[in-house]
Amino acid sequence: MEKDFDIIVIGAGVVGLSIACQLSKKYSVGLVEKNKRYGLETSSRNSEVIHSGIHYPTGSLKAKLCVQGNQLLYEFLKENNILHKKTGKLTVAVEQSEVKEIEKLYKQGIENGVSDIKIIEKNEIKNFAPEIEGLYALYTGSTGILNVHYLMDCLYEKLINNGGIAGFDEKVINLEKKNGVYLVETEKGRYYSEIVINSAGLYGDEISRKLGFNYDVFWAKGDYFTISKKCNIPLLIYPVPAKEGLGIHLTPRFDGILRAGPDVEYVQKVYPPYPDEKGNSIFKPDEKKRGFFYQQIKKFIPDIEIDDLVPESYGIRPKLQKQGEDFKDFIIKEELPNFINLIGIDSPGLTSCLAIARYVEDLL
Repeated sequence: MEKDFDIIVIGAGVVGLSIACQLSKKYSVGLVEKNKRYGLETSSRNSEVIHSGIHYPTGSLKAKLCVQGNQLLYEFLKENNILHKKTGKLTVAVEQSEVKEIEKLYKQGIENGVSDIKIIEKNEIKNFAPEIEGLYALYTGSTGILNVHYLMDCLYEKLINNGGIAGFDEKVINLEKKNGVYLVETEKGRYYSEIVINSAGLYGDEISRKLGFNYDVFWAKGDYFTISKKCNIPLLIYPVPAKEGLGIHLTPRFDGILRAGPDVEYVQKVYPPYPDEKGNSIFKPDEKKRGFFYQQIKKFIPDIEIDDLVPESYGIRPKLQKQGEDFKDFIIKEELPNFINLIGIDSPGLTSCLAIARYVEDLL
């Protein structure tokens, strides 16, 4: 059967865009996305942090792809003049019981190959951020921030310039293998491709099931607050990580405003997860969380007041672990000949996006 593309990538978040962009250098690539444009879900509703790679178990895909992706991403951002800043980060222990966790993260970071990493004491913390209180901190100099929208714009432009084709408003309704090629049927058309790559994010499990692969993907909502008070905090501030997520952290935005979040709240799958054209959505930033956020932030900034916290936004991430379960790694594998599945691509998916693209290319 005659094919329309060498490769079809399902899902135009930052990971899908990265994969499509990378593969379009060698193959004819079609990118299908159910929304009206690329990057409208998880990819544009996150902390916009470039992670160093200290938080993930040594040998895991998350660790390997984050450390590799960190370097690739900085190079790409610099080459393409995309807004970013290598701010550095402090992971702060505010209680003596947390110091061992700082030492554990340091050891894990070294084993993972993280560069520019060191443990600093209380007086040194003040040199980085005078307003931050803590006993010890882990400094990672390779952590930073970027404008993810500009990154996705650049990836999309390169994909199109390479001859790739993107279809929007194209929700996949059927996926099957016919006569040696894959039929990808959307609400707008039917396309045949030799290779299919599932990068559907929150809907990755739904796409998988169309070919008989069952995964449980859970949705975790994270809210963000901004801090109206002017704070002299030029780098990221993280707590010692909790069991679920990395804890309420502080991120300096490019406009100078300090942002706090996200938390982790497991939610039911309700469509649409984000506001539709009329602004309708079941989810919104939860003002009732202000007290919880305040208690977490006050550990680092004693002078903060609860009224300084203003609800800003929320994001929903795909999780492979249920609430209360331990770490689960990215799933990136060839399930069938020429069908590659990406499931549970949460943090550090943004940092890892270019490394994930190369990993997928190697699988091919």
